[in-house]
Amino acid sequence: MLTFVHISDTHIAPDDRVSTPYTQAKSLAGAHALVTAINALPLHIDCVIHTGDVAYDPEEAFYDDAREVFAALRMPIYYIAGNHDDRTALQTTLMRRDDLQLYPHYELDLQGVQAVFVDSNAPAALPAGYVSEDQLEWLNAICTSDDPRPLLIAVHHNVVPCGVPWLDSWMRMENGDVFHSIVRQARDRLCGVFHGHIHQSMDVLRDGVRYSAAASSWCQFMGYPTPENTDVLPDSLAQPGFSVVHVSADGTTTIRRHVFSV
Repeated sequence: MLTFVHISDTHIAPDDRVSTPYTQAKSLAGAHALVTAINALPLHIDCVIHTGDVAYDPEEAFYDDAREVFAALRMPIYYIAGNHDDRTALQTTLMRRDDLQLYPHYELDLQGVQAVFVDSNAPAALPAGYVSEDQLEWLNAICTSDDPRPLLIAVHHNVVPCGVPWLDSWMRMENGDVFHSIVRQARDRLCGVFHGHIHQSMDVLRDGVRYSAAASSWCQFMGYPTPENTDVLPDSLAQPGFSVVHVSADGTTTIRRHVFSV
């Protein structure tokens, strides 16, 4: 019914501008390698869904680089903003929108699948997220409707606890419990909530709702539930990657993880 690639946290910037203690990798080179790997997949891909942190910092010029990178994709790409993104530049440069929103959110029909994109960047203690009340009302109407289509939801921040101290206390959506109470109403037709932000391939199942995070094309964060894992640490064993998601007509969802080298 639908096959899409889930990517996240490309953090695109000129390579000489990226300097953090987390990694020595180059984000622009990683994004180019990501596109090459997606284009080389031996199957038809309907679209790519990017769950945010497209750019390294909210600088307008970085979105020109991102547009050049993703122009090489052989399929459409859809975006949601991350906490590092400039939402205006994202909408004008990459999404080609004239009707700008403070918190850009939207709905699409993708091959008969209802795809809902939610912005999680309402005011919060960074780098945590928050979904605005207007969006929650909009999402609730979608999740309580009698729409028969399979439903997928894309958002940037991690919604529910994943058992990792710093991801749960510092990074996640501040009103994630409210968000979860809304989306679980649609769990019978919900393919999954696809997110990024944690720079790690990870799935959490709660109340019948699958939360699926994609790896970054730049660097991976340590995501193991150990007591000493209380701050941002790089995971030197994890490779850059993405997910390939298949949604069948009966709502069955298959997620395959892919890695690549930069």
